Amino acid sequence: MNEKKLIWAVSFVLISTSLQAQLGTMGSSFSFREQFKHAAGLGTVIYTGNESTEFIPAINYSPSLSLTRSLSDFSITIGSHLVLGYHPSGDSLENEFLYTDLPVLLELNFGHNASKDFYYDMGWFIGGGYSFSLFNENWQSGPVATIGFRTFVFGPSFTFRYLRFFAVDQEDISTHGLSISLNIGRYFEQVKKNNKISRFNNTR
Repeated sequence: MNEKKLIWAVSFVLISTSLQAQLGTMGSSFSFREQFKHAAGLGTVIYTGNESTEFIPAINYSPSLSLTRSLSDFSITIGSHLVLGYHPSGDSLENEFLYTDLPVLLELNFGHNASKDFYYDMGWFIGGGYSFSLFNENWQSGPVATIGFRTFVFGPSFTFRYLRFFAVDQEDISTHGLSISLNIGRYFEQVKKNNKISRFNNTR
């Protein structure tokens, strides 16, 4: 119960911060091209059933829209982390089924890929929201929390994410999600060039 209260409290703080940020940037015109980001990758959903830990291999897609434009290395985004997985037969559940997770997330982003004009090689994010998931042919819903980091790995930019779903009803299943996603966009190459120029100027 304490975990659920904590999630709702974090969600309230994030929403309040988002509204304040929006009031501070109302003079900036909206640009979908500049404020939309997305990533795609692979991961696994983990749950406990019948005293055994089960894994659901999955693919994921993470679209997000920035609510702020005034800062390069900080942003507030609203988006999702869409998951489609396949549950093979296991010790806790013998039947096979498709798993789907459809969360709505509000996130605070710092540093790397916080915006399309960031200046750091490493960044992190934290957020929360609400999710609807299809588990074993039954829909369940509840609060979610997420945290992770972003960085360049041998050239491309990646997001490493942990997502926790908290079951509300007794018959629902709480899950843990781990994923690695490729951050998509040609602007990363330009960011690398700008960072090199900036570092060169700072060392002169």
